[in-house]
Amino acid sequence: MVRQMFAALTLLLITGCCKAQNTGCNNIKNKERTTERFDSTRYYTHKQRTEYVFEDSIKGRVRQFGGENGSEFVEYARKDHELFGTYKEYYNKTKTLKKVGRYYYNQFNIGLWKRYDENGYLIETIDKDAPYTNYPWEKVMKFIKEQLKLDLFDKGVSVNRYIAKDHNIPVWFITWNPCDGKIHFVKINANTGQVIEQGANEIIE
Repeated sequence: MVRQMFAALTLLLITGCCKAQNTGCNNIKNKERTTERFDSTRYYTHKQRTEYVFEDSIKGRVRQFGGENGSEFVEYARKDHELFGTYKEYYNKTKTLKKVGRYYYNQFNIGLWKRYDENGYLIETIDKDAPYTNYPWEKVMKFIKEQLKLDLFDKGVSVNRYIAKDHNIPVWFITWNPCDGKIHFVKINANTGQVIEQGANEIIE
């Protein structure tokens, strides 16, 4: 009787361990993983001085650099007719994707940014838009086009965003140069959508 109870207990423990192990494996399998790798062979073959620049039918204009002295590989890609591009960073040792996200071609990061470990598993996701949900990019773009009558593809037009340290509020900051010897600007409170400040500063040469 004792032997039967011992055998049953042993079987129960083994079964429990197997289930626990299988659960762990399933968690790993279900976790997001990337297999994207940096093509270092192509990079070093075509690199000119410190970078490799080329046109891609899908990505648009691609600029790659890094890899020296153990530094990570970096890639910026954006099509000429688009306001946003893609930033990617790769581990130097494994060449696997480390970080990826979207950026506004002039100044700031936008949307979800993801970071992976050297085995390709997702370890962090950051929502760059979170502080600006009350007055998102779509409203800023409409304000620039309809109120300011500006072309976002004009190199003299710049858009940035940040958290104001003095009041701890999210701010959109728009500047443009209409060739009148001044830099014009508008600051918008991203919590309320109200203009905080508007004016122009003389260009000092």
